[in-house]
Amino acid sequence: KQWYQRRVVITAGGSDCNAELLKSAEKMGIFQNLYCGRGTDSLPKERSYDLICSSGVFFLSKSHPCTEVFEDLAKLIKHGGSLLILTKKSYLEQDYVNWELVRKLTDSGVLKKMDTTFVEGYRRAFEYEEDRLGMGAILHYKVVEVEAGAV
Repeated sequence: KQWYQRRVVITAGGSDCNAELLKSAEKMGIFQNLYCGRGTDSLPKERSYDLICSSGVFFLSKSHPCTEVFEDLAKLIKHGGSLLILTKKSYLEQDYVNWELVRKLTDSGVLKKMDTTFVEGYRRAFEYEEDRLGMGAILHYKVVEVEAGAV
């Protein structure tokens, strides 16, 4: 079994800066905690989650979340938990994506890069895009055991 097949999600939460999308999520009846706001300011401050998964949010533009929030997200994830980011592969190569911030987190022992998986057909390609296959990227990081105050 893959690591994600062995975990059982008991508490599910969601965050978005669009209140209407959160109302739709609330109607689904599967989320115990929904947070409205930009960035991580509205989120809980303690390590509450085994997994944070984001699909289609990161790296879209300079105004969307990027690597600068990885450290804050790591603070929300229990030690040994995972951060999964699903995004379009071509977005990873944008000049506004600061991979040095992620390197500092891995070098300091906050995050451990597990793997990056590329998948075809992540989303329909726009007519102006060179990537006709709609390649997606799944980034997987583990929050490793760190001493108190390191994150």
